[in-house]
Amino acid sequence: MASSKSKKLLQSVQNGLTIIKLFTKDKPLWGITEISRELNLPKSSVSRIVADLVDEGYLEKSVRQYRLGLALLCLAGVLTTHLEIHREAVEPLNSLVNRIGETAHISILEDDRIIYLLKTECKHPVRLLSYIGKDNPAVCTSSGLIMLAHQPMEKTIEVIGKGLPQMGPNSFTNQEELLQELQYIKEKGFAICIDVLHTDAVSIAAPIRDYTGKVIAAVSAAGPRQRISESKMMEIVFEITKTAEAISKRLGYLESVFIDI
Repeated sequence: MASSKSKKLLQSVQNGLTIIKLFTKDKPLWGITEISRELNLPKSSVSRIVADLVDEGYLEKSVRQYRLGLALLCLAGVLTTHLEIHREAVEPLNSLVNRIGETAHISILEDDRIIYLLKTECKHPVRLLSYIGKDNPAVCTSSGLIMLAHQPMEKTIEVIGKGLPQMGPNSFTNQEELLQELQYIKEKGFAICIDVLHTDAVSIAAPIRDYTGKVIAAVSAAGPRQRISESKMMEIVFEITKTAEAISKRLGYLESVFIDI
């Protein structure tokens, strides 16, 4: 029974995406009957799927026809932002790796996890199991912590409330202590994690802002503790912070105009 329901749900999702793909610049309006004929689907099925798409904002009703909804525009905006971050970050990230000699990443926050959008390897990489598209718990990474530190409190509490996974020996296990650390990170402007995600690993991150001043990503560097001594940590903090500022400026952020609250 469960398998049958899953198949029906998958078919509905596929049909919904197929319906959305019908809408083009040359033909922006479609009616139920037209869609049914074009896709050879029962009108009852088309009517039900279209109603669901309208409820979710992916389609809008225009008299007796339908057009694409604003929810798709929001998704397009997210994709455009990610592409812009990727484009503007490549050169500064490569330069950062050349200066510090450690692998660096650009990450974004998705729900309670961070996702790597960009990665540049150093000349002597260490197996840390990171790659573009890889995700990790936000509370166990320097990039996740720096982004959480700049989220609205309700968002931060929501993420922390989903659990504090034990990844490395220094992973956070107490919510109150983590909230205090996030406040400290926000005041400093950078995050350092030692043995939090992996044993004998150090990661350091700084925030990337868009033209509105909102923190939308993070630049981080990671390497083994044997290479990243305490004295080198502060050198990397300086270089990462400078890189994050450079990428933010490329995205239109003007520090003198916006004040983080």
